[in-house]
Amino acid sequence: MDYRLKCAGCSRYSRDRTAFRCRNCRSILEVELDYSRLSLPKGFRKERPSNAKYLPFLPADSFRVDLGEGGTPLVSKRISRYDGVRFSFKLETKNPTRSFKDRGSALEITKAVDFGYDRVVCASTGNMGMSIARYAKEAGIKATIFISANANRAKVARIRKYGADLVRVSKDFNEALRKAESFAVSESAFVCGDYHFRKEGQKTVAYEIIEQSGYVVPDMVFLPVGNATLLSGLWKGFKEWQMLGWIKKLPRIIAVQSSGCDPLVKAYNRKGKIGYVEPHTVADAIAVGYPTFGFEAIKALRESRGSAIRVQDTDIIAAVKKLGRNRIGAEPGGAAGFAGFADLYERSRRELVGKSAVIVVTGNNA
Repeated sequence: MDYRLKCAGCSRYSRDRTAFRCRNCRSILEVELDYSRLSLPKGFRKERPSNAKYLPFLPADSFRVDLGEGGTPLVSKRISRYDGVRFSFKLETKNPTRSFKDRGSALEITKAVDFGYDRVVCASTGNMGMSIARYAKEAGIKATIFISANANRAKVARIRKYGADLVRVSKDFNEALRKAESFAVSESAFVCGDYHFRKEGQKTVAYEIIEQSGYVVPDMVFLPVGNATLLSGLWKGFKEWQMLGWIKKLPRIIAVQSSGCDPLVKAYNRKGKIGYVEPHTVADAIAVGYPTFGFEAIKALRESRGSAIRVQDTDIIAAVKKLGRNRIGAEPGGAAGFAGFADLYERSRRELVGKSAVIVVTGNNA
């Protein structure tokens, strides 16, 4: 689909399609799609959900690397403790590198190759680096990953396994982000990570929830939040299909963070600006002290009449174990959405009873 890049800060359009931030104010960019030229193949709705199926809604003609990302299961589990609520789990753990990151990586690597780059760079707490390294290897281009100090050893080992150059920073994700962006400029590398093309790839989670729910949108969607790219992408995906008249309502979005790294929760609940919070949490996948898409996430939460919940690390670990007993594998960051659901049920059962909910399990790379 035809598209333009528009600054989320000053609203200027970028003439450079390879830019990763606005040249004028340094804010993030957004993909603005031309829906007047949307063309869907015959029988579109009957096709099995997959990232490739949703290409007509993405700023690309085809994927340079397709590892079968997307089309992840939406499964229902009866857990007696939460009687009265109809809920399902969206298992993003079934993607090729076991996290939702693959949806965005497929599109970002495609754009890097289309633009003629032979190297990509990204900042990561672990899962993003694994995904980018895998997709870059499949595309035959080099990858450099700047990774936060709190990334776990298993993820670091897998990044090296895929042949990426690894640079471990002394602090957290936000330091890795600054260094990755500087590296991109000095080494003429394409920046991957939590930017506009990744958001487009990850919005397909919303499309799948809609289709797998028979076009009956759930009342609530719970998800873990680190950089908030998935949250803002989900909201964009739901709104796009409402605009097309395919769904009648929009869900409430419930963002969940660890109490050890909760910048979005603090900003949303205090109705103020997002400030940096030094991460101290076992949920390394969402240990982001200053979320790139934080202001967009707050906007989505307000528009959806949603909420932002903080949970203790002990609650997150309990959620991992409870999911495991129900044959759903998840790392701490991936299980945080379920921890938030359980917390809300215990604190305010009336908000959930009689409602339907989808809980996004984002990763399983402990």
